[in-house]
Amino acid sequence: MLLIHTSDERWQTLSQADKEEFLAEYAAFTEEIESTGEHCHGSPLTHRRNAASVRVRDGRAAVERGPLTDDDRYLAGYFVVDCADEDRALEIAARVPDAKLNVVEVRALAVV
Repeated sequence: MLLIHTSDERWQTLSQADKEEFLAEYAAFTEEIESTGEHCHGSPLTHRRNAASVRVRDGRAAVERGPLTDDDRYLAGYFVVDCADEDRALEIAARVPDAKLNVVEVRALAVV
């Protein structure tokens, strides 16, 4: 799984033309991994301000609205890829456009 972490501050530094180019890079990247058969699923997530966190303590659910942390960087989306090995997953992650501005975390799905 490729977990895409982003930052609003970084996004705001881009010009409109750079933002459009960035989104076009995402379309090309997605098309590329679809063509290789490695793309299983992926999706952007709504902004973190729309998040809710749930904790159950003493049998009672407590819901907090808003981001889990005050950190500027947050999980913005993901891709699930099916590839030969970790090295290939790292190669694919390096092609995610956000890797140039932010960070893409690579994690294997646990087999249960």
